[in-house]
Amino acid sequence: MAGIRFLLLTLIACLAPVRAWADPSLPPSPHPELLRTYYDYGVAEYCGLVDMPAHNGFALLRLDQLARGNIPPSADRRARIDAAKAVEYEYQDHGLSGNKTWCRTEGADAVRRFTVYFRTRHLPAASP
Repeated sequence: MAGIRFLLLTLIACLAPVRAWADPSLPPSPHPELLRTYYDYGVAEYCGLVDMPAHNGFALLRLDQLARGNIPPSADRRARIDAAKAVEYEYQDHGLSGNKTWCRTEGADAVRRFTVYFRTRHLPAASP
């Protein structure tokens, strides 16, 4: 009984960060993790927060997601385009003062995720 409970809790813990990434502002996609990666990088770029560790983390994460998901170039392109549209929409939607908050929250979180991935090859736990 304790073993089953442990396995169930482990499964829930493994799925929690993925579920935390679900964002209603992103369009539906067959590859939501890849879409989120492109979106996060776009936010970090708009905010001027991309440094070498963040860029390298993005590049590694993207390549890992493409390889693990066996994602074809056409789906990769579609995810890139959809993410760019979502970033542009969010940028326009926030206004000048709202962009500062957007960069301080979503932009900084994106950079942190990419930097941690670059250093550890594991995504950090989702922020509450």
